[in-house]
Amino acid sequence: MTKSVFIVDMTGDRSPILSKTPLEGCFINCGWGTGGFKSIPGSGWGMAELMATGQSPLTDGFSLDRFARGGLLMKAWRRGWRIDGR
Repeated sequence: MTKSVFIVDMTGDRSPILSKTPLEGCFINCGWGTGGFKSIPGSGWGMAELMATGQSPLTDGFSLDRFARGGLLMKAWRRGWRIDGR
C-alpha cells in the first residue's frame, strides 16, 4: 500500500485571491486549489490589467480584502463542504 500527502493551497471560500497587497508593487494570484491548472491562464488577463492600471473588473471579486469585509464568495465554510452542494 502506498500513501501520499500533498498540500493544496485553498482559501476558506474555495475561491482564488487575485489582488494587490498592502506592499506597493506586490500582487498575488494564489489559492486556486486543484482547479487552477485550467483557470490560471485566463486570470492572467485580469492580473495584467490590475498590474497595469491598478484596477480590473475581472479581479474585483477576488480581492484579498474580501476576507476582512466578510464578503466570501461561497458560504461553504459555514456548513462544511459537500459535493452535492447541500
